[in-house]
Amino acid sequence: MRAGTRISRRPSPNSHYTMHIISPFLSWTRPDSYWDVVVAHLPLALITGIALLLPHLISSDSLPLQECTFLSLTGYPCLFCGFTRSFWAIAEGDWAFAVNNAPLACLTYIATALIFAWHITALLTGTRIVSGLFHLLKSFHAGWIIAAMFILNWVYRLALGLK
Repeated sequence: MRAGTRISRRPSPNSHYTMHIISPFLSWTRPDSYWDVVVAHLPLALITGIALLLPHLISSDSLPLQECTFLSLTGYPCLFCGFTRSFWAIAEGDWAFAVNNAPLACLTYIATALIFAWHITALLTGTRIVSGLFHLLKSFHAGWIIAAMFILNWVYRLALGLK
């Protein structure tokens, strides 16, 4: 379908379900029931909202973290070591530490903020926003690219001797 195409579907005679296709990767609908929007967007809005809010509620010094099992067994950091410290540093405004500690954590933080904004916008406007980009993330190649990003982040941490 072309961008700007408008499709009207009527599942029942009393329904006013309209889909707007803005681009090949983005469309939105205004369902009859707001609960359809809540079911589609509230779970990820809550998860990402808590992830963004938690660093402001709990200081990094009082985090009840255990030592990484992989680190304690091998002496080397795992693929995810440093992400929590970097996430907390970004929330406190210390982007320099986060970039130095785990550069991929910066992208993760930005993605979390964008996902939160996406779902909150849908909840506030009462529309169900659907993106074709999420289907790309499920593809075989996207999985390999994401895995390569984590491995490169890990190699970066190993090369700098970070633990």
